[in-house]
Amino acid sequence: MKSVLVMLLLTMLFLSGCTKTVPEETAKTDNAGQISVLSAGLNANQKRRAEQLISLFENGTLVLQYGYAERLHDGRGITCGRAGFTTGTGDAYEVVKLYTDEVPGNKLAKYLPELKRLLTARNKDDVSRLSGFIRDWSSLGNNAVFRSVQDRVVDDMYYKPSERYSNNLNLATPLARAVIYDTIIQHGDGDDPDGLRSLINRTNQAMGGSPKQGIDEKKWLAKFLDVRRADLQHPADRSSQDVWAQSVGRVDVFKYIAAKGNYRLDGPIRIRTRDYNVTIP
Repeated sequence: MKSVLVMLLLTMLFLSGCTKTVPEETAKTDNAGQISVLSAGLNANQKRRAEQLISLFENGTLVLQYGYAERLHDGRGITCGRAGFTTGTGDAYEVVKLYTDEVPGNKLAKYLPELKRLLTARNKDDVSRLSGFIRDWSSLGNNAVFRSVQDRVVDDMYYKPSERYSNNLNLATPLARAVIYDTIIQHGDGDDPDGLRSLINRTNQAMGGSPKQGIDEKKWLAKFLDVRRADLQHPADRSSQDVWAQSVGRVDVFKYIAAKGNYRLDGPIRIRTRDYNVTIP
């Protein structure tokens, strides 16, 4: 869940320019497929595949959907953009604020006061003052500046924090790092019971530690996916119950990739699960 604590960081995220840095993956495996060298991160193709997976889960297509906007009735208002930003959790506000900084007077600027109010509102699902927001957001889907702003927000609010978690856990495989990236997109970075931090803590408790303490990474990842799947089926936030229960297939995809032994996220990735039948180049 995208915790309200994310909002406390919004004013600090973009003070210094946002330059995308995609480090090269350096994990090595021996003939038995065991991890021997810590990865420095996802390389360009691995990150692309991870983001195509996220797009598949969020929008049903491998093509990033910058103009997507819909109310899902999941307690978070309107869901929109390439990574499922929402009006109730602050990341949609950040996109609109940054876009307005770049293009003053744009058609989304008029929603900023309401989006800012929702940062601290008790009812995060309130869309009563956002009439026209879905139409206006969708109309900008092909706008280069609007797309660039969304990329920046995803990198600063989700990808870079996911890399910090992966580094702290000593995760060496691109697959494990992609799982953490996808999880922070859906569950958020906060201390609520459904957040990424809680899922990691529960996994560490069940496994007696993390790869940083010498726990086998593949076994740790398998347990993390089990913990996450169970949380999607029975989230602490009951307003998420129906929508999240329908999304367990995204965890099954990662389980499928792991079962195929593709911990490096090499392409093409052929996915054949109950919910997905797709190939990622």
